[in-house]
Amino acid sequence: YGYQSDKLNTQWPFHDWVVGAFNDNLPYDEFLTWQLAGDLLPNPTRDQLVATAFNRIHRLNNEGGAVFEEWRIENVADRVHTFGTAVLGLTMECSRCHNHKYDPISMRDYYLLSAFFNSIDESGVYDRTQKVPCPSLLLPNEEQTIALQSAQQKLAEAEAAWQKQNEAAKKRFANWKMQSQVAINVPDLRLALGFDRPYENSLKSIYHPSQSDRGWAPMVELVEVTDSPVVALPSEHAADKAENGDERLALQLDGERGVTTHGIEPFDRWTPFTVMMTLRETKRVAERSLIAHHTRGTDCGYNGWDLTIIDGHLESRMYRVWPGNAIGVRTVKAIPQNQWHQVSASYDGSSRANGLKLYLNGKPLETTILRDNVKKSANVKVDHGGEFVVGQRFRARGLDGGLIDDVRVYTRDLTAFELRHLATGQREEPTLAYFASAIDDDCRSAWQSLTSARKAVVLAEEVMDEIPIMRELDEPRPAHVLARGQYDAPTDDSTLVKRDVLWGLAIPFPKGASRDRLGLAKWVTDPRHPLTARVAVNRLWSNFFSDPLVRTPENLGSQGAPPTHPQLLDWLARDFISSGWDVKRFCRNIVLSATYRQDSTATREQLQKDPENRLLARGPAYRMTAEQIRDVALAASGLLNPLRGGPPVSPYQPGGDLWRESNGMSPPYEQSVGRSLYRRSLYSVWKRTAPLPNMMAFDATPREVCTVKRARTNTPLQALVLLNDVQFLEACRSLADRTIRSTKGEDARIAASFAAFTGRTPDNAEQALLLRLLDEEREWFGEHKEDAGKLVAHGESKPGDVDQVELAALTTVCQVILNLDATVWKR
Repeated sequence: YGYQSDKLNTQWPFHDWVVGAFNDNLPYDEFLTWQLAGDLLPNPTRDQLVATAFNRIHRLNNEGGAVFEEWRIENVADRVHTFGTAVLGLTMECSRCHNHKYDPISMRDYYLLSAFFNSIDESGVYDRTQKVPCPSLLLPNEEQTIALQSAQQKLAEAEAAWQKQNEAAKKRFANWKMQSQVAINVPDLRLALGFDRPYENSLKSIYHPSQSDRGWAPMVELVEVTDSPVVALPSEHAADKAENGDERLALQLDGERGVTTHGIEPFDRWTPFTVMMTLRETKRVAERSLIAHHTRGTDCGYNGWDLTIIDGHLESRMYRVWPGNAIGVRTVKAIPQNQWHQVSASYDGSSRANGLKLYLNGKPLETTILRDNVKKSANVKVDHGGEFVVGQRFRARGLDGGLIDDVRVYTRDLTAFELRHLATGQREEPTLAYFASAIDDDCRSAWQSLTSARKAVVLAEEVMDEIPIMRELDEPRPAHVLARGQYDAPTDDSTLVKRDVLWGLAIPFPKGASRDRLGLAKWVTDPRHPLTARVAVNRLWSNFFSDPLVRTPENLGSQGAPPTHPQLLDWLARDFISSGWDVKRFCRNIVLSATYRQDSTATREQLQKDPENRLLARGPAYRMTAEQIRDVALAASGLLNPLRGGPPVSPYQPGGDLWRESNGMSPPYEQSVGRSLYRRSLYSVWKRTAPLPNMMAFDATPREVCTVKRARTNTPLQALVLLNDVQFLEACRSLADRTIRSTKGEDARIAASFAAFTGRTPDNAEQALLLRLLDEEREWFGEHKEDAGKLVAHGESKPGDVDQVELAALTTVCQVILNLDATVWKR
């Protein structure tokens, strides 16, 4: 994720989609459209949704105290900068804070463009790898899909059985009501806390089950006071007058401390429950304040259930990741302040927002739905939280000044009849809903079966891969010009902007197109667009030649380098569009061209007149990338694992656990085993704050931001990596082992090893030098057989049954060949 503890993310399905898109030769205009706005296409496919993860691979923060809006704005800014760099070839960063000094991109233009990327339901931060930032998409495999469908079918059957029992209960209800002196029983009490009496230091809990709860065995739960005990002495209780004039004792909260219970089972999507509290709000604040919760996590991403109050409005929420993977409701009206209330929050386990209900003094409160889309479990087990708590939460605002008289938790969604009875004590005519929920054994059994079926659906989702994607909010989020790019800059109607494109490019927004990312994608793929095709072919060109036609591919603006061959760039762009944005055709034309197929050898005169080959008078010559060099070594050695796709693997990493050295909160590095060690470098795990050192030595980028051109250097450190890194030493040993067992004669072995690395046979001078080296190494290792054994033992793979001295000698020769210009340079 790239900041602070820098935990691993789940972006690899997007990685696989990109590889597949190129292999399938997806037209480039569609390639862009899917990534920018695949979610907005009619009936988008799974691939089109996965493609939008392009907009979500920016860094994310999980530092304690992070301001959500600040980092949400940073996420939006990264999308704008990446769009500008990768698609338009323009540097947008300057205009985030001021009008661009040279290119005609104003600050207002920047925020007009940012408005397209501003309306997804994200929090701005993340908490743990398991809790994928929302919005997100589940990616079940075939087996998981079948399991989910089976669970959903059983759930439908359980719902039908529950409804059937409810219908059948009508007759039993009528018979039950005819019984004399029917007692009003409210079963399934799980916890009862009373704060209306003085506390002694030794007394920490009180629980009064009214009966055996019809087989639901009550448990006495200890209650501990978080931090210093605010309820340890009677004098620390708030005294208040009850309605009858008697003095009332209650727990007084200060916003920092609260009461934590132990042993209450976590609330999750499938668990029905009711929480009842008698409370009084003495201070009204606009910030979210905790009344009660059963959550885990930190301030960067709690998960579970909570009951909160914001400016007097109650909110009940069940969520894995708020706001985009959650259900939640909020009261329309604020509750009266400075009055004693019995507040009840119930949930029916349906995974729907309308299953969350709020009551005040036994009367249902009108609510609005905040969110209504939740998937996977809401009880993600992390190292913070996990208990039912009143009045406080780790790194959150508690109910400052709140008074709590009593708290009850029921393991059932109590009916309105029961809540009225508990709130008022008045006797009413029992209802069928009450009878079915609390009394009738057949209905209660059917309800338990329904709860189990709901749990099975959630657990079927829990094992699925998940990836963050783009998904528009129902109503676009307002976008403003932010002074100096600050998230908290003052905003008003004068700073408000609507979605639009850069006027300086002289291509208007497509007529009739929707003002969203899909319309933006149509704008950039308009055949008349002056930049998109040029930027694409310029970057594709650089994959084959040492440099692109525009040497500043990240900036095709007026301050970038002019193209070395402007007419060629124009023709390539127009031909690319005319071909239907065919990437493979473009690549084929390049490699079959006379320009590319030239000899890369340069004469002295050419080097003097054109050292950088700007005139393209000779073929390309440049050092290969870090990934290419490692893959060449693996391929030559026979170790390369050709498996395609899937999660990243962890190759050899020198220097011990660099991840923990970079940050003590980071997960430890776990090296892969077996064939996974030899996957292509494309699949190597990448930690932005601690990248693979052997890759960085060859100018790989840390991937913190979008980079369209890597630097190429030649340093002594690179030779040290190739000579000493275990993965390269093992590759040389493996090649030597294979060559010895398959080839006879020194000359043939040298030639075979050379060809494996370089793709050609050695010339006479190279052959003679390498033969002399082989003799010298054989002689040395013959005298130091223990060192020979140590050398060939490196790596997880093991050599065959060959002479160790001969193997060590040829291994050293292969190391020399690997270090040659002929191996690590493209000629």
